[in-house]
Amino acid sequence: MNDKFRIFFLAFLFSSSVFSQEVPKSTFNILIDPGHGGLDLKPKEEHGDKYDPITRKYLEPYKAGAKTKSRRESEVVLSLAKEVKEILDLTRSPEGFETFRTYAKRFTEDTLVWVRIDSDLTREETAKEEGPDLSADPNAPYRLYDYPDKKSGQIKPGRISKINAARPYLVLSLHLNPSWKGHPGGMAAVLTPSYRTFYSLRKISEGASAKNFENGPWGEWMRFKMEWSRLQNAVADSWIYFNGYWPDKSGRKTDTSNFEGYRQNMVTWKYADSQGWVEKAKANGPGQYAKKHSEYSAKGPFWNRERGQPELWRREDGAEGFGGDNHYASAELMRFVQFGLRTMPTDEEELSRPGPINDPYISTYSLPTFINAISAYLEIGYIDKEKDMQILTKRRKDVAISLAVGIYSLFHGIHPKQLDLPYVPKGKKISWKRYENWEEGNYFRIVRED
Repeated sequence: MNDKFRIFFLAFLFSSSVFSQEVPKSTFNILIDPGHGGLDLKPKEEHGDKYDPITRKYLEPYKAGAKTKSRRESEVVLSLAKEVKEILDLTRSPEGFETFRTYAKRFTEDTLVWVRIDSDLTREETAKEEGPDLSADPNAPYRLYDYPDKKSGQIKPGRISKINAARPYLVLSLHLNPSWKGHPGGMAAVLTPSYRTFYSLRKISEGASAKNFENGPWGEWMRFKMEWSRLQNAVADSWIYFNGYWPDKSGRKTDTSNFEGYRQNMVTWKYADSQGWVEKAKANGPGQYAKKHSEYSAKGPFWNRERGQPELWRREDGAEGFGGDNHYASAELMRFVQFGLRTMPTDEEELSRPGPINDPYISTYSLPTFINAISAYLEIGYIDKEKDMQILTKRRKDVAISLAVGIYSLFHGIHPKQLDLPYVPKGKKISWKRYENWEEGNYFRIVRED
């Protein structure tokens, strides 16, 4: 190779290297949702959540989140969410991504290719508890569901509708839970199954055998009514999912005094029922608004969506055995946090041993249901467990780095270091292409008409 050609060849390699770092291999957008943010205020009718267009009332009090004498869930998770965003923002430039690579070295020997991850927060503040201005509706920026503006009456978007407007690929929702005596602390996923499982629960309420459900992966259902069994709570959730009403304890009769709303029509997205649905619901006839279980039928755009293949991908089966990509994303991010806390240096050895990954919380939760994005919904700690709170404050940046690298892995995949630890990430990316190539269009983008 002569000198001129050598110089040309080296210049070509240098320019190719520079160019490859100037353009990300791919770009994704996500939403980080720090849970809650508002206040427990009375009366519910003015300051609650889940606004019902039929009764024109809020159906439940605003859920302000867990609290102790010294801590509010909404404040702890907001601080963590801001830290996660700050680290993900490094991926928006070549120079920043070099810093992101140094963080990732704790988890992998891979030389990461540049993947840009654009992130936004669903809220950037928390309502102040001292002397709230009740005339200004302090819960307005924090509600999950759409609500009427207190002055104009115009319907404003809640957090779920804002998420759908952003059309993200992934939503990271951060929460804290209260625990109980003897609880080990740690973290857990929050899951809701698909139409398939709710339909099986509906059949159980009509007399089908419950054996397969009780012995299956969804059997450890949340108990909101502690005097009812897990199965009875699960059947009740299937009634809420389909009919909008709780049943009685037998699971065979509608409790018309306990209405949870037609939730698909309480957010702004593609799958709400057509105009005039309120009048149809008030008519109490057979169909999707029937109060009698025997007269109910699941019809309309939401139910077509619920029976579709993408919702099976999101909410059933999958790499964790159940829960679909929602469960995998949640479990994988928790594995990254567990791995990161054990491998990043700290002066306090006790804070390098977080509590375990607990069994998921399972119910008919709103956020995993009424979005098209993959839902990584995490109870990232327990507010009354001092070690959990020390980890989320003193080691907040380490937790945030772990979550950010885990999010990168969900989009691109990495080969995690194989260390002898209780939890090691799988490092496999989600199959995004099948959602992008869905027959009706990119599933994450078609969630809104406009």
